[in-house]
Amino acid sequence: MSQKRPSQTPVLIVYVMAMLVSLVVFGFAALVLLDRFVTQPKLARQAAAEAENEETPAEVTAKDYSQSRETIMFIGANGETINGMALVRILPDELSVRIIPVSPMVYSSVDGTEGTLSSLYSTGGLNYLVSGVENAIGVNADRYIRITDDGWKSLVEYLGGATGYNFPEDMYYKNEETGEITSFSQGASTRTLWGDDIRRIITYPLYTGGNAARAQATGELAAALINSACSYNSGSVVSNMQSIFNVIYNNSDTDITSQTFSAARDAYEYLVQNSLSPATYRMPGGEWDSNGYFRVSDGFKSEAKEYFEIEEPME
Repeated sequence: MSQKRPSQTPVLIVYVMAMLVSLVVFGFAALVLLDRFVTQPKLARQAAAEAENEETPAEVTAKDYSQSRETIMFIGANGETINGMALVRILPDELSVRIIPVSPMVYSSVDGTEGTLSSLYSTGGLNYLVSGVENAIGVNADRYIRITDDGWKSLVEYLGGATGYNFPEDMYYKNEETGEITSFSQGASTRTLWGDDIRRIITYPLYTGGNAARAQATGELAAALINSACSYNSGSVVSNMQSIFNVIYNNSDTDITSQTFSAARDAYEYLVQNSLSPATYRMPGGEWDSNGYFRVSDGFKSEAKEYFEIEEPME
């Protein structure tokens, strides 16, 4: 009788089991190494990136735009005639624009010459006017703009006009030299006000309150114009920011240059895109004297710095 050959099945089973055990062991080791050296570092990088992106907008704003604060002396003038003036403080990091309207009848002095801002302008031109405002209000202007009537009209068109203005009284006046008529009824405006409208309201000569009322109208209309631009026309204002600069540059005496505009442009766009009513105004404190001149009080100079958030220099 022939002997049976031993079965190879047990050997095969042992071999297969050994292979399976090896695969499990090495596979587990590979997963551990993959997790340690690939997955975990990747998750750590993602977590760090997400934490960085979660920085609040206010923190980013303070970091990026606090250095873009500036005070602009804005003058609307027709030749030697001042239509309206205001110191405008732009605080992009706070989404705020703060305005101090300035009457041409404010009394001031420059280099020993005293008089109203209007007379200082006639005597020494734009330099005397800017210095006179700075000395009277106690705030230095970083930039100045003296814009023509045509430039003002174009600027207001780009900003979209002013809405929401309340006329303090009925206005009717015909300029005998030009034939131009100023005619508005007391109460809320029923339409958008454009450049010529705003100029006529600010220069209206028959206000019951005289020059004080004109200065008040300057502050209210300046705030209404800026707030309307942000509330209703922000997209158009941002897309036309270069054109707005061109209008100012080509129709003004100004020390704003292409370089200074480019440096501030992002901050201006941020303010317009992220605020609805950034503009407020504050009337200067002081008294009107018997000559019809307004003398700013010494106390208001400190108040103006506080309102504009201008820190006193360290002594």
